[in-house]
Amino acid sequence: MKKLLVLSLFLGLMGSAYALEKVDITTGVYMESENHNAEYNSSDVTVHGVRAKLDFKDFPLWTEFAYEYRNADSLSGHQGDEDRYKFMLGSRFNAGDFSFRPEYELRVGDKRESAEKNVGHRFKPNWGYKFNDQWSLFNGWLFAYEPNKAYRGYSETKTWDDYYHEIETGLKFKFADDQAVAFGFYNEYKKEEKSDMYQRAKKFDEWQIRLAYEKKFDNGILVSPFARITVSQKEEAKEGYDIKSKGKGRYGVKMGYAADNGLGVYGETYYQNEPREVDGHDQSDKNRFFLKLGIDYTF
Repeated sequence: MKKLLVLSLFLGLMGSAYALEKVDITTGVYMESENHNAEYNSSDVTVHGVRAKLDFKDFPLWTEFAYEYRNADSLSGHQGDEDRYKFMLGSRFNAGDFSFRPEYELRVGDKRESAEKNVGHRFKPNWGYKFNDQWSLFNGWLFAYEPNKAYRGYSETKTWDDYYHEIETGLKFKFADDQAVAFGFYNEYKKEEKSDMYQRAKKFDEWQIRLAYEKKFDNGILVSPFARITVSQKEEAKEGYDIKSKGKGRYGVKMGYAADNGLGVYGETYYQNEPREVDGHDQSDKNRFFLKLGIDYTF
């Protein structure tokens, strides 16, 4: 028995060493916090997450798993605590100056205060094209379907009627080895035809202009301030209300740092202000402050 245990330990160590030669493994933890004013909705939200990513060296494939606990701090009876699981699979291809980075994500949400479970399928056919050493085209696309939102009304339904997409297309100009600017257009569209309450079934459509500046410092720190300005936003309900956003703006900064020993730190923060109009009448602004911090280690 002792020899068997020693042999098993030896084979396990050899297998782990072989895996490290063939796969880059990244693990990490992160935290997100959204602070809303009372007019935004009835809760502030915090998210605690842990992730593990395997990036294969010999062929263009990576996979990632993430677990998140979403906690909604109740201010007026709001219930929103949720366990969220994400399973991701992606690849990367280059053909000359053309790049293709497809991703698939299975997202499962499990509400803690109810029997509701949400399952979503997200497809990301991201691609880009490099015109020259300075100019490049980027496309960050996401198409999502949610075939199963349980317990709508008094019975569980499984349909493909709910649909969601985020599409961003833009240009990046690199004017130095360590500096670049990006300009893009963004559209978000969401359709919820089969809500648990008919009057809550709605469609949401938003168009934005996005601007960003990137700066890489000699010490390995990357800083990218950004602005997202809404040109048009409208939410239409089948019954009850129509909401228009009047000049929503989001202003913030992203940062990242990767050390030579495999340790990485990243973060994002922004402030968002959204004047609103409901059925033709001005409403109180919706404000949001967001903070995200994460630590990764690659070995």
